[in-house]
Amino acid sequence: MRLEVGNGRSRRMTTPRQAGRPAERTATRLPAREIKKRQTRSYGEESHALILQAAEKLFATRGLDNVSMQDIAEAANVSRATVFNQFGSKQLVLDAITARSLETYRSLLHSALANKTTPTPELLRLLFERMGQGIELNRSLYREVFVEIRKVSMGLDQSGASPALRAETFAMLVTIFELGQDRGDISLEYTAEALATAYDSLLSGAVIQWLHDRRKTSLPALLSSLVDVFLNGAAPKA
Repeated sequence: MRLEVGNGRSRRMTTPRQAGRPAERTATRLPAREIKKRQTRSYGEESHALILQAAEKLFATRGLDNVSMQDIAEAANVSRATVFNQFGSKQLVLDAITARSLETYRSLLHSALANKTTPTPELLRLLFERMGQGIELNRSLYREVFVEIRKVSMGLDQSGASPALRAETFAMLVTIFELGQDRGDISLEYTAEALATAYDSLLSGAVIQWLHDRRKTSLPALLSSLVDVFLNGAAPKA
């Protein structure tokens, strides 16, 4: 650009870019994929919970075999590396879900053991009822993964937190039957361990049958009737 000056000469004006100063940059819009990448959550307790929540929803809707670690990462809005860093494999994601269920069961068993006044048969009925309520609330998830959860909790597939929790909760269940035998409201005809095994197997079998039954029956009601059959056999002989 030229500008007239007093002596009749013209002088060329320099622009900011020509004077060596950087010109203002026009804002560029990031691709949606890049924005999502920058918004992904970091490694930590929050992402750990988000991963488990996302995995539960995906397992419930697609089934265990049709969900990848990448699927879980995208649903949880974290990187795939974060999922692997925290869990290592899809089987260990399932192990963590199993461990949470067992922690809930352990809490129920703690309450039963702390109860010194309620008869043992009634405590066992309450355990069945409350376990049934929890499973019924998450029927879609358990329908897809309950059998696998049982395998994982028994340590049949891989290591993880759940096998130790499974052993702990079973030992607590045995203790409940031992206390019942000491009180005289559970038969001494069978060992406490045999009774705990029968009780646990009855629960698992009834849940599997209910999960795949198309009739809309109540699981707590079903378990209540079954536990009565069990307890009649475990009652002390007159």
